[in-house]
Amino acid sequence: VHAFSDAPVVVFHFGVLTPESWTKEKFPRLILLHAKPMPANAGRSFNFNKMRAMLLTKAQVGIQLDSDQFVAPGVDAMFKTTEREVTKEYPMPILPAHFLDRTPRDTGKYWARYCPKDNCKWQSQRWGHAHPTWTFWALPWLSRWLRGNLRDETLPAREGGSMSALRIVDVPEDEDLLNIGTWEDGGTKQWCKLDLPGPGDFSALLRSTGAVADGSRCNGGACGDITSDRRWHPQGVAKVFYTAHHAVDPDQTKKYLKILQEKGADHSMAPPILYHGRFYKTGEELKKAVPDLTCLI
Repeated sequence: VHAFSDAPVVVFHFGVLTPESWTKEKFPRLILLHAKPMPANAGRSFNFNKMRAMLLTKAQVGIQLDSDQFVAPGVDAMFKTTEREVTKEYPMPILPAHFLDRTPRDTGKYWARYCPKDNCKWQSQRWGHAHPTWTFWALPWLSRWLRGNLRDETLPAREGGSMSALRIVDVPEDEDLLNIGTWEDGGTKQWCKLDLPGPGDFSALLRSTGAVADGSRCNGGACGDITSDRRWHPQGVAKVFYTAHHAVDPDQTKKYLKILQEKGADHSMAPPILYHGRFYKTGEELKKAVPDLTCLI
């Protein structure tokens, strides 16, 4: 993160020991906070610690990253974009579209509430990936939904019984809770795919040659969009080369970071947004070229 962002890096540690190499000299913008993990006997996923971390940072605006993600040049643009979209009028975090369009065919007791008899009329947007961004306006929303799970609260039946009652403890993971909370509250905003599924997806950005202007064609392979769905993103989802998920091979990650630094230094890298085979420098430029864009960036 230090290589491509000017923002403070707040790391929550829910363990016993931290690496001795995490020094202020090596990581001058690292803010290391310690917190107790979820008790083992609580019957809750460790991943709910991510929502706890979002609350405990007390940040005015934040971008949540997993430990297996790296960031790329331009990622700091998401702070201003998040401030634009997560407001008093829309006080909930925004998730990027998932590369999978999850449906009632997947497991989860909550589907019966939002998709009765496989009719997903109460699902307000595509399944999102649990890499949200948020502002302070969303903190009450995060608190309310995490509390609902920890206290085993129940969502009462709604819409004349069409939405069946749901125990929030039956929502087992942070990603599930972020999604059903968004649907429950009628959320409709979703980021384009700013958390690419893996480091290899960056090949489209790094191998495209001569593509430095808005509208330049991708020519490095892997130029397709994130998979479409019938309801929310029928034309696919734009890729945004801000972060890579599943960066679990240290040597591979170092290789990609080195190339990103080199291409950034000599200004030979394509713009960070890719949709329908063309690169764009900003979300505004993409929206100008594609007025009916269905994701935000």
